[in-house]
Amino acid sequence: MDKIALIEIRKIEKNLYFKLSNEIDVKPKDFVLVEFTQGTVDYGKIYKILELKSVFSPTISGKVLRRLNEKDFIVIQENNEKKKEAFNICIEKIKSYNLPMRLIEADFSYDKTKLTFYYWAEGRIDFRKLVRDLAKIFNCRIEMRQIGLRDEAKIKGGYGICGRELCCITFLKEFESITMRMVKNQKLPLDMNKITGLCGRLLCCLSYEDEFYRKETVEKK
Repeated sequence: MDKIALIEIRKIEKNLYFKLSNEIDVKPKDFVLVEFTQGTVDYGKIYKILELKSVFSPTISGKVLRRLNEKDFIVIQENNEKKKEAFNICIEKIKSYNLPMRLIEADFSYDKTKLTFYYWAEGRIDFRKLVRDLAKIFNCRIEMRQIGLRDEAKIKGGYGICGRELCCITFLKEFESITMRMVKNQKLPLDMNKITGLCGRLLCCLSYEDEFYRKETVEKK
């Protein structure tokens, strides 16, 4: 039976499904080379492997080519060095066009046919001239991805007030809506230094025990 692999291409982006041939011997947590339907070759880490059934038909982004080898990791390291230069060039271009945006990260695809820039901004940005300039410089497809403050923390990483590495780095795949109601239900002090994370937003972990506290509140009433 055909299989599919749920793969993390970038921590900041949602995991994607790729076709997995039975001839390719891989398992969860393996790093693999993938080819997108539009032809871009990239790499990622297998999160889960599933059998493709008629009752479950997710959107397929491409196919798994093979497990990464030592040469592939050298290419990835080289790309990581090049993305530093790309980041700095983009920063200068943003300044020259006086665009109200903060650049967070730059990332090349494995085959260097696509260069993605992640940025934060309060509103929509007209970066058409910026993209044209960058495409001429790097001779590849340029993508601009607007992200939120929590996404920024997920990229940069760090440690929470609990002393542990941020949840968004270790296991959180999607962000839930966190509200002040959760803070009040748990009778936590309204001290923003204690209830907000590095991103400046309410702590994601407030949702972990929210259901328990809501039930307790209802029962007491």
